[in-house]
Formats: sequence, C-alpha cells, structure tokens
Amino acid sequence: MTAPAPTAIDRPLAEALAEELVIASRLLGELGYELGCDPETLRRHMTSLQKIDLITQMQLAVADVLRHAATSADVVSLVTLEETAARLRA
Repeated sequence: MTAPAPTAIDRPLAEALAEELVIASRLLGELGYELGCDPETLRRHMTSLQKIDLITQMQLAVADVLRHAATSADVVSLVTLEETAARLRA
C-alpha cells in the first residue's frame, strides 16, 4: 500500500500552525525551567527535563519548515536536528 501524495497547506494556515508550535515551545520551555529551578526535581528528573528541551527544539524545527515550505525547494535541509530531519525525509 502506498502513502497518499502530500497536499499543500495554505500559506496562512502554515503560518498559524507555525506560530502555535512556537507558543507551545515557549510554554514547554518555561515549564522545564520552572521544574529545573528545584534542585531535587532537577536531580531526580534530569533526563526528562532534557527531553522537554529536545521536544521544544523539534517543535521549532517543524515551525521553521512550515514557514519556509513555499519558498524553499528543500525545506528539510533547514532542520538542524539530524533525527528529526531523517524522519521528515523518510
């Protein structure tokens, strides 16, 4: 079974989705910072807090792809997170 061909997203919708991802990233980053300010929480959950940071980076990378989709032939090349870029290319 083959995957359906991707369809274009309207430019205003892509921009709105990108902005939502930026907002979610900011909120998640603030949460990670607040949790990391507590030494006990930081000690017990360092790996999970690092995952929060990775998630925010992934969200921002996807937001960049959405913003540049209409202006760049290879928007995935803009993604600096190697694992995310590989998944997007697959």
